[in-house]
Amino acid sequence: MLRTETAIVEKLCQSNAEFKELFDNHIRYEQDLEALYSLKYFPPEVEAKMKELKVMKLRGKERIEQMIIKYKSDNGL
Repeated sequence: MLRTETAIVEKLCQSNAEFKELFDNHIRYEQDLEALYSLKYFPPEVEAKMKELKVMKLRGKERIEQMIIKYKSDNGL
């Protein structure tokens, strides 16, 4: 992430509850996926959970990116 985007993320986390929740969830999904990837065997339930986490993470990331783009356009960045 670029330095300017890091600053934007920090500002949005402080000022926008939806953004903060999305960002926190994104981090939590990534940590959950890392924990599942550390398993040596992926039973079908684990594979399904991994797929679900990936979808939720991607949806959140897309929304985060939309919010960053809107912030930039609203603030002339």
